[in-house]
Amino acid sequence: MSIGIGIIGTGGISNSHVRGYQANSSLGKIVAVADIDGARAEEAASRWGVDFYTTDYREILARDDVDVVSVCTYNQAHRQPTVDALAAGKHVLCEKPMAATLDDAKAMAKAARDSGRILMIAIHSRYSPQTIAAKKIIDSGALGRVYYGETISTRRRWIGSGSFARKETAGGGAVVDIGVYSLDTALHLLGHPRPKRVSGTTCMAITKDPSAQVYGGHSWDVDRTNVEEFGAAWIRFENGLCITFKTSWAIHGNSMGRSFFLGEKGGVALGPLEYYGDQFGMMVNVIPQDLPPEEDRFVLETRDFLECVRDGRPSPIPPEQVVVTNVIMDALYRSAAADEEVEVTPWQDVL
Repeated sequence: MSIGIGIIGTGGISNSHVRGYQANSSLGKIVAVADIDGARAEEAASRWGVDFYTTDYREILARDDVDVVSVCTYNQAHRQPTVDALAAGKHVLCEKPMAATLDDAKAMAKAARDSGRILMIAIHSRYSPQTIAAKKIIDSGALGRVYYGETISTRRRWIGSGSFARKETAGGGAVVDIGVYSLDTALHLLGHPRPKRVSGTTCMAITKDPSAQVYGGHSWDVDRTNVEEFGAAWIRFENGLCITFKTSWAIHGNSMGRSFFLGEKGGVALGPLEYYGDQFGMMVNVIPQDLPPEEDRFVLETRDFLECVRDGRPSPIPPEQVVVTNVIMDALYRSAAADEEVEVTPWQDVL
């Protein structure tokens, strides 16, 4: 049976979802498209070879030939289509971040539990060969108890534009855009520990400097942009682990360093993947050789999603895991606003 697919939102990221679905055409077919802009919906449907398009996503949810939907709207509009789709009995692949706010993410996770349908969050970094290999190393116990790590994503000069540039549509800047990948990577590699306190900071300085739009950078609307270009946090977890988180759209520097994780028996660094430990009475560095080649991660994640729908398996990237990124981001923003360390939202109010 071919799985019927609906696309909600035809902005830039929808093209990556569609590329993934089209590469997995043996599993499913796109049968409906929705966007609040009718002209964009019509153009996208024509480009993707889809007959049905609409400005009201609820018309997609009412169709019997739609089994799953991809939610590709801007961040602040992730919640309602996702909740409505799950209530209508559809499985959902929602683009990252899970939601613009913690309240939205909590509502989405609850809707998935109540519906019994799959909600998968599109965190494509989970399909990186490096991440998969690092997970194998850490799960083997080679690091022992991990007590400290740093998780980092750096852009030197690529400030978001369009819906990415406004809190009203994006919910945040670099933290929710690219920082969510490095946060999820750390949580995923370390078995999803629960955070308890966060001390965070954000900055919007280069963004407001017109002279910073230099050769080699990405242009943006200086007057319109109202989200952070930089975010950092010190995160304490219930198991004693501490993680430093850093992310940027714009800095005066080439890099803020590599992501790494330190344990009592060994350590791992990413970019490139490297293991550190003691063997043969010596300190050793191990660099894995011939990792699988990087594949199109959107093809991999849509395949995983469709196969789980077909086989009745649980979500490959479930909301109960990804909501923790929203817990941390919420605390980071509250801490930055208060200029002090804050407690995360109590877990009984999250899950």
